[in-house]
Amino acid sequence: MVMMIMASCGQETSKNEDGADPGKESVEGNAGTDSGDSRPGDTSSGSDEQASQGDSSGDTADSGDAADAGDAADSGDSQADAGDSAGSQAGSSEGSGRSGSPNAVFATIDFEDKTAQGFSGRGGSERLTVTDEENATKDGKYSLKVENRSESWHGPSLRIDKYVEEGGEYKFSAYVKLIEPASAQITLSTQIGNGSSATYANITQQNVSTGSGWVKLEGLYRYSMKSDYITIYVESSSPNASFYIDDVTAELAGKAVQGIQTELEPIKDVYKNDFLIGNAISLQDTFGVRMELLKMHHNVVTFGNEMKPESLQRTKGSFSFSIADIMVENVQKAGLKIHGHTLVWHNQSPQWMNQSAKDVYLGREEALENLRTHIKTVMEHFGDKVISWDVLNEAMNDNPSNPEDWRNALRKSPWYHAIGDDYVEQAFLAAREVLDAHPEWDIKLYYNDYNLDNQNKSRAVYSMVKELNEKYQKSNPGKLLIDGVGMQGHYSLNTNPANVELSLERFISLGVEVSITELDIMAGTNHELTEKEAIQQGYLYAELFRIFKKYSDNIVRVTFWGMDDGTSWRSSMNPTLFDRNLQAKSAYYGVIDPEKFMSENRLETFESNRSVARYGTPVIDGESDSIWSKAPALQLNRYQMAWEGATGTARVLWDEKNLYVLMYVNDPQLDKANANPWEQDSVEVFVDENNAKTTFYQEDDGQYRVNYENTATFNPESISEGFESAVKVSGSHYIVEMKIPFRTITPKADMQIGFDAQINDAKDGIRISVANWNDVSGNGYQDTSVFGTLTLKK
Repeated sequence: MVMMIMASCGQETSKNEDGADPGKESVEGNAGTDSGDSRPGDTSSGSDEQASQGDSSGDTADSGDAADAGDAADSGDSQADAGDSAGSQAGSSEGSGRSGSPNAVFATIDFEDKTAQGFSGRGGSERLTVTDEENATKDGKYSLKVENRSESWHGPSLRIDKYVEEGGEYKFSAYVKLIEPASAQITLSTQIGNGSSATYANITQQNVSTGSGWVKLEGLYRYSMKSDYITIYVESSSPNASFYIDDVTAELAGKAVQGIQTELEPIKDVYKNDFLIGNAISLQDTFGVRMELLKMHHNVVTFGNEMKPESLQRTKGSFSFSIADIMVENVQKAGLKIHGHTLVWHNQSPQWMNQSAKDVYLGREEALENLRTHIKTVMEHFGDKVISWDVLNEAMNDNPSNPEDWRNALRKSPWYHAIGDDYVEQAFLAAREVLDAHPEWDIKLYYNDYNLDNQNKSRAVYSMVKELNEKYQKSNPGKLLIDGVGMQGHYSLNTNPANVELSLERFISLGVEVSITELDIMAGTNHELTEKEAIQQGYLYAELFRIFKKYSDNIVRVTFWGMDDGTSWRSSMNPTLFDRNLQAKSAYYGVIDPEKFMSENRLETFESNRSVARYGTPVIDGESDSIWSKAPALQLNRYQMAWEGATGTARVLWDEKNLYVLMYVNDPQLDKANANPWEQDSVEVFVDENNAKTTFYQEDDGQYRVNYENTATFNPESISEGFESAVKVSGSHYIVEMKIPFRTITPKADMQIGFDAQINDAKDGIRISVANWNDVSGNGYQDTSVFGTLTLKK
């Protein structure tokens, strides 16, 4: 059964609900936002490896969370300053730029004067060339060619600090054209501050291909605090991507926010008997109106970037605590508690800690010494000013196929390569040693990760924490090595709260604390949020907080990842409780009174599709033989994306050994330019043999994908045995036949199985449309409850 959320007539919606700017596999946002590893500054990771957060089978795009979750935005820019510091201010060159909008803060940069007009490479190794090879300017001739990138954060950077008003909101735009590879994600970002004080935010991003031509990147960002060093820059999650840029503009879109809604009920008061309410912050959040909002609704904070390894010890042996200390002083004066984030992480950590050069790893003992020294120095510096630490952040791969073998499921990070799979244990032992030397401190040690609503990933983390704690207790009876699990919550409207609850229960059963550490929910796009999307977002927040309250005896802290849409690391997708003018959205009302919000918004439900599979054994040759006519045609007409592209049907047969599927696809333009198989023209079949409709995959469940050239991929990989397929392309359509062996059941007449079929439509290296028989959520790669039902008939 699929549920659609509709607002009731009497529902109070948020004031000024204008949303924010849109924005992976990792994730950590700006403003302290550490979530999602799509670090502004390091698009490479997003979901943190966020983008990836989804189908380990390859369907990351379906994940919706987008990945490492949370830490991304801040990451990756450890080296960025070198290139940026050399950059000139926009407009410093005598260019031929056009004035553009009356609110423009500088003339359009169009490179028509044959200079870079202030742009320089962030990393220092990029090759920036003004060229007449391509041009986006009307009646113009030139653009800036960007080559020789080797890191995701590399790209052209422009200083704009002299143009930025404190509190002002700016609309930025730039045209980009991809040179190589065939497709890539291109991001327009901003950096505020330099060195260890820097924060990063993604303004907007798009997936583009070489066939897309010139693509306009446009988005909004509010600078809540003035800095003497601010840049905008273009980067790509593909480290070696080359591209052109042209027609770069900036205009003032809004003045500083004047005040907050003091009449609102503080969130921290609503949950004062349940758990702490936190938020991710940067230095700009500890002053003025933003501090007012922070103090009003929260009682604990997490520094988004300022306590990460690259911020505190960029150079070996040289610790820099100045910015973090200022923030600690400010928030303590405001009566706020502090959670420390993070001691060990594969991202936003200087290379010297575990590598002598890129991919040249240190010896075990040297890397261990670096790890231990950093942990000890940082923990002793902050002492009991923090209530807890994320000792280790995002160490587990997404959706591991064998979650009980947690060591094999670990991310193969530089720490892993330098030390071995016991680096996890060694990090916690080092932190525990510091605490043992200071029994007067009451500090808890956490493992923190994203996408833990994925049941395979949560089982892997469960197995890790269980094994390490049990091992530690053998020599330390009654004590824990790992005190708590931090569940990042970088969610989307397609997130199933039932999976969040399952993971909560799993971690609570370990006897450890649980905290919700990086909570935001993507809704809308391009800084726009419809009323329907706002209500859906509020409803999901309400569902989650109803769950959190249910388990409040075991939840210590719920921390949002960003105070408002305007400064969120996922700004363009409006993920927070407050809009860009700091006004409460429907999401706020869903949080403060879940039961009321849900009762005032009705659920429109419709039944999942049902049909039959007929008995018969076809020849797998890509032909629509007459035997298929006995099976009804399943219409694939439920679209998951705004664009309604390729159409088609599916027919299903069965016999004692196999399920057979014939898919007919109308698509005159076939494309497989993208390396990701789910972003190629292809079809997919989802099977739940026991029809359990679980919100996660069991042993009997599988996802089968075949592209128009008959290349097959599987989720999980183990289901490939015995699978056969054939494809025939003819004119404007193609046919796919599949033979899918039954693996866990003996099929019989009138037995029911869970089933869905899907068409992926790609163009110029980008998936533009997804059509299904049943599912509209895009969660089929991990959630069988979204499948329809087939009855086996003879």
